[in-house]
Amino acid sequence: MSVSTTQVRSEQAPRPRQRVGSDDGFRQDVQGLRAVAVGLVVLYHLYPSVVPGGYVGVDVFFVISGYLITAHLARTRERTGRVRLLDFYGRRARRLLPAAALVLTVTWLLSRLWLPSTQLPATADQIRASALYFQNWTLAHNAVSYLAQGQAVTPVEHFWSLSVEEQFYLGWPWLFVIAGAIAAAVTSRGPATRRLVRRGRTRRIVLLALAAAVVAISLGYSILETRRNPAAAYFVTPTRIWELGIGGILTLLPGRFVRRVSRLGALAWIGLVAVVVAALRMSGGTAFPGWVALFPVLGAALVLVCGSSAGVAGPSRLLAWRPIVFVGDISYSLYLWHWPMIVLWLAYSGGSIGVLDGLAIIVASVLLSWITKILVEDRFRRARIIVRHPVASLATALTVIVPVVLVTIFIASEPAPWNGKLDQQHPGAAVLAPHPTATSAPSSEDPADYVPPLTEVTKDIPLLNHNGCEVGTYSSTAKPCTFYSPASPILTVALVGDSHAAQWSSALLDIAEQHRWKLVGEVHAACRWTSTMTVLAGKPYTACHTWGVQVLADLVNSVKPDVVIITDRSVSATVDHPTLDATSRTAVGEGMVPYVTELLRHGIKVVAIHETPELGRNVPDCLSGRRGSIAACSTAAGKALWKHTSIDGAAAKLGSRLPVVDMNDYLCTARTCLPVVGNVVVYRDTQHLTRTITRSLAPYLDERLHATGAFTAGG
Repeated sequence: MSVSTTQVRSEQAPRPRQRVGSDDGFRQDVQGLRAVAVGLVVLYHLYPSVVPGGYVGVDVFFVISGYLITAHLARTRERTGRVRLLDFYGRRARRLLPAAALVLTVTWLLSRLWLPSTQLPATADQIRASALYFQNWTLAHNAVSYLAQGQAVTPVEHFWSLSVEEQFYLGWPWLFVIAGAIAAAVTSRGPATRRLVRRGRTRRIVLLALAAAVVAISLGYSILETRRNPAAAYFVTPTRIWELGIGGILTLLPGRFVRRVSRLGALAWIGLVAVVVAALRMSGGTAFPGWVALFPVLGAALVLVCGSSAGVAGPSRLLAWRPIVFVGDISYSLYLWHWPMIVLWLAYSGGSIGVLDGLAIIVASVLLSWITKILVEDRFRRARIIVRHPVASLATALTVIVPVVLVTIFIASEPAPWNGKLDQQHPGAAVLAPHPTATSAPSSEDPADYVPPLTEVTKDIPLLNHNGCEVGTYSSTAKPCTFYSPASPILTVALVGDSHAAQWSSALLDIAEQHRWKLVGEVHAACRWTSTMTVLAGKPYTACHTWGVQVLADLVNSVKPDVVIITDRSVSATVDHPTLDATSRTAVGEGMVPYVTELLRHGIKVVAIHETPELGRNVPDCLSGRRGSIAACSTAAGKALWKHTSIDGAAAKLGSRLPVVDMNDYLCTARTCLPVVGNVVVYRDTQHLTRTITRSLAPYLDERLHATGAFTAGG
């Protein structure tokens, strides 16, 4: 999406526009296709319910970029007899980096003004990753890191696709170099004239074969990885290279074949319809890219091959309409600007985007994009002092130093991690105890008085997440993890469940140190410990189910604990009931019964901790926002507390054999569930308790666990 169609012409002397499909290589219909692509992306980001699959516009951009870049490389090779890598990389640098550096710099300055302070560290990290074009790998890591999934979006997340393209540009020209070397070796004998002819033909055949091999390998990997790890597969380069490669292959096909097919304008309409239908029928729940990405990719390919004026009854007139071409001309800058404006406006306004503010964002984005195109893109692209010298062109890459330096200064100045100690000014749950042991004064309204500090709260994670004991979302392998083992332990206690079980590990450690318990964790991100087959992204969650079976075997055969503590978050639907409601939650709970019964049969006691409340918002962001306050970030208890949970379903079947400990009265008053208790921030994201609040709960959790009678040695 970052390669202008005008680059297929000489950048030294811009020529007047000619008709669609003219010999100078400029095609207005390709600019029109770029306009369609960026329009789908912008509409998707503004109104995802209207265009739920508008993200396929990125895939259209990929095809166009591969097409244009390969065409440019091929023409350079035919004209000069070689691929000038330094010149190629210099062109890319002066075309792309100055505008990107400008947008990143302005975005960071506005982020400092408008974003909640809790979002600045992640934004700084991603601006640096975007400027250095490894943003897609950063997002892939965050996508598979369960702890990072609850983070708010940053204003530069859209740079992931630009990172994919830049990485493609680094490697793709080397196919031409390799093909040339192979052709030279194969055609080294015979008369000089004949060798040159044979070498050119062989080079084209080898290049097409290499490109096809790259596409086939990347597509195969994309299909496999999308099934296995869809969250990361969306961002990583190997799953996307084939899309750019498809565009490249179009320019390498035999000229006679292309000229014949290009007359079939109806195929271009079919391709355009395929892109639009994909945007309307796909959604965020579609496993993507994988094989389904073939629809928008091949659709874009058909438009590129058959959409010129040579195509009879094709869409060239529509795509070459001047207003559409204008949008295509500014599409790179429009892609750069629109997403920061959306995120920053949402942070400033504190609300959603309606019709009027959505239109205002579009108008402002178009205006900024047009100015950036004229004053930055074109000036750097056409400046003679830069164009004449490849080294000078490469030097334009130094523009990204500005945003990198700005965010690096911020990152370096971040305070040292909070020490995690509670005191009289930060009693936490003690203020809601029946007989408070510390001051019962309400929490301060000054965020500076809170612990952990709001800028550090996302790092306040429990012990089991610090030591890598939590199994990843798509893993099916159980991982019994001993996280405390005193000499001659009195009891062995196992903690089993999802990340909501892991959040109690630090509090349990405080208790275990007092009572000499050995602690073993069996926790799995986003997975409920139940024999009922749950679903993830609309498909049977077999990895979770397999893990659960293994955990039961581990507990019975190797860990052999005295007590197992279970808990989870009640957000899993089931294969038999794919709607998340009271019925599915009850089914998940009933699936716990066989596991608990098997443990009881082996003399292992089981205690459940009730699900913790959720306030329905990112609590740190709310508290640090422009309108943040304890009252504004609180939620009515009737809404925040879970009803008909999976733990309730299991307890209803097992009765007294499964005692349930409820700690929620230390997090909520009779009417309200709070974001801050005793000057301690309760949540580190939208749902997980901070390590600090759970540690303040430890004395009361200890008392209630012992009240069940399950934690008496020898009992």
